[in-house]
Amino acid sequence: MNHEEKVREIVSTVNISGYLKHRESNTVEFKQSFHENHKAKYAKTIAAFANNRGGYIIFGVKDSPRKVVGIPENNFENLEQERFTDNLNSLFAPSLEWECGSFAIESDSETKFIGWIYAEEAEHKPVIAQKSENGEKISSGDVYYRYRARNEKIKFAEISHILEERANKELKRMLELLKAIHASGTANLGIINYGNGKFTTPNGVDVILERKLVAKVLKKAKYIKEGSFNETKGIPVIKVTGNIDLAEEVPVPDIVPDEGYPYMQKALAEQLHILPQDLYALIWHYKMKEAQKFHIEITTSKSGKTHKFSKFAFQFLEEKLKELRNNETEFDRIRLAYRNRRKQQGA
Repeated sequence: MNHEEKVREIVSTVNISGYLKHRESNTVEFKQSFHENHKAKYAKTIAAFANNRGGYIIFGVKDSPRKVVGIPENNFENLEQERFTDNLNSLFAPSLEWECGSFAIESDSETKFIGWIYAEEAEHKPVIAQKSENGEKISSGDVYYRYRARNEKIKFAEISHILEERANKELKRMLELLKAIHASGTANLGIINYGNGKFTTPNGVDVILERKLVAKVLKKAKYIKEGSFNETKGIPVIKVTGNIDLAEEVPVPDIVPDEGYPYMQKALAEQLHILPQDLYALIWHYKMKEAQKFHIEITTSKSGKTHKFSKFAFQFLEEKLKELRNNETEFDRIRLAYRNRRKQQGA
């Protein structure tokens, strides 16, 4: 779906009186302006959309009467997507997927600017508040749902529907797995859980394998097509059936991101007792995003990414801050270089 085209259609379709035909609904919310300090309010709306069928927050539209008023040209473009994603995912879980954009339109013989955020329907519902936020009266454990033009705490009927949908999806996945087992022509199968290295045998005996060992087996085993056993006598093989594309190696991560990289940038700054802007300067200065032992990047949507940092990163920065507190001149130099980095890159 082209979200910009959809938003253009919403803000361009007017009635005979010149007011927008589209009203606020299950999938649309109008905001007259965009404010950087209202992120919790927007997060609440995004979570409500995600628990329903997704939807748009459109900035630059007055709701009563419904008219395009526009926002300042650079007001919305200055939204820092990385920080906004961090804020969303620190307030709600599982991760919220979203996209945003802005464009100019002609309205009442003027050029006006519109900003929009699209919240995708969550793959894993319900999306739940994982901490309290007093400004928006959000409590840990709250679940919000989009009812007509309002974000409200979810009611019994909707939470029952979400749980029923989850059960049906799980049942469908189980049936697909059973079909694959049946199509393989044998019931004498074992299952490897690559997340924890557990190998469940057909005889009900479970074996725990170290994950690195599982990775070595996958790298060294030869893959053969069904019906080709005679071509590889004496060679350890893994039988592959169905439509599977195999690379030379099957990567099995040694670190679970939430365990090995527990810190998002905001949380890392809080743990180090420094301002977020100082943290960004240090991360940039020491090139920490280039070292996997310090950092991984996680894609949360087509246009959004979040950065997570390891315990090694925390320990490294803790040591560097001890040094810099005795040398404020050096710290100021790093801050200034970070602020001027774009000018230097463009030079």
